Amino acid sequence: MKTIFLIFLLSISILSCSDNAKSVKTENHQVIEMSTLPQAQSQETPPRIDLIWEIDNLKLYGDTSIDNAKISYASIKFEPFIGFEDFKTSEVDHTKYATLDLKSHNAGTNFRTRLINGFNSDMANFAGHYTLVYWGCGSSCQSSLLIDRKTGKIYDAPGASLGYDFRIDSKMLIVNPPDSSGFYDDCFYCQPIIYIFDEESKKFVERHPR
Repeated sequence: MKTIFLIFLLSISILSCSDNAKSVKTENHQVIEMSTLPQAQSQETPPRIDLIWEIDNLKLYGDTSIDNAKISYASIKFEPFIGFEDFKTSEVDHTKYATLDLKSHNAGTNFRTRLINGFNSDMANFAGHYTLVYWGCGSSCQSSLLIDRKTGKIYDAPGASLGYDFRIDSKMLIVNPPDSSGFYDDCFYCQPIIYIFDEESKKFVERHPR
């Protein structure tokens, strides 16, 4: 008799657990059947292709549903419309015909050591008979000045973020030149800029495609 009674109690306990497993009791004591709860959606959101970035010579398309923070940067091919050979100097002369005139420029005193060291070099390095002196001025910053080795006078030269590219026999100067593969990063201070040195005015003139 006791055995039958124990079996009866065990059966009731199992049925009760089974029913509880199919329900959830909320804070306000309402019972919700598990079978009525919404099932998790397993479908992935399809990619949305649209314009991500645009500048004068580039449009970049991609999945705009991706977090923008996951897009590190884009690289652009630098395709100059003119070259160093288009602005060749008539001659190259490394001779110093005058002493350095530090008073000819208001930055002469502040950067006298850099200017003296640059002028004392045995060779010109820009546009036939000039010495382009440049130095770092902080993160992503370079300053420069130009010395005429024939007169010793100092002139303004463009600032840069990523350095310079120039030739001894050319009046062309590239500020922020691309890497060795010809690409540069797409950022507001990374774009290469071409300057041509005007011998008469002693100024660098920025050039753009016509």
